[in-house]
Amino acid sequence: MEPILERLSTKDQKSLIAKSKMLHIPKNAIIFENGAPADYLYFIHKGNVRIFKQIEPNKELTIFTRGEQDGFGEIGVFGAQKYSNSAKTLQDSMVYAIERSDLEEALSEDGRLSLHFTRWLAESLEGSKAKIRDYIAFGSEGAVASIFIRYSNMHGVVTPEGVRITEPIMIQDISKHIAVSRETVSRIVNKWKDQGIITNENKYFLIKDMEYFRKLLVCEQCNVDNCVL
Repeated sequence: MEPILERLSTKDQKSLIAKSKMLHIPKNAIIFENGAPADYLYFIHKGNVRIFKQIEPNKELTIFTRGEQDGFGEIGVFGAQKYSNSAKTLQDSMVYAIERSDLEEALSEDGRLSLHFTRWLAESLEGSKAKIRDYIAFGSEGAVASIFIRYSNMHGVVTPEGVRITEPIMIQDISKHIAVSRETVSRIVNKWKDQGIITNENKYFLIKDMEYFRKLLVCEQCNVDNCVL
């Protein structure tokens, strides 16, 4: 999904940033929690942010992650008075925070700007809906397969042997994304390795049979153009 700031003209970007305040937020810091007043929309200048839902103690479901030039907090700001998810930095980050009232004023004055935000919000909701579909409808194996497909879309390189993922994949990170135990994820990954569907060197994976994942998740019936984390 194209980051929101990249959709805007330089003039519009500067106008929104001028209405915002910059925050320096350290790694692993909570920016907002589920149920907090949805007073701000955030734009990421530097860093990465994870949006997640607490399912139960020590069990979280990642809704999506956002990087530079993108925003977050939109589901709360545009949809309700309170945030329905929590946001946490994945690394030291610099973000701009614009107050809800200032954003609403800017959008009401510029129909073109409002259209960009409407499309971004619609794509965000569609993407998160597809992710929840993968995580819930296809069981633990489907949920893990969804993560591998999303990593391949973001960091995959097609080779004669298959799709090589250029970023490390940690079992514990998959567990956090899909709210499935680390032991279950490890068992699924080891089964795929035994079946020759994937191989790995340390934490770098090669997907040898992508079609297995696509059939498992019935990808041909999904309308999301670019499945990412």
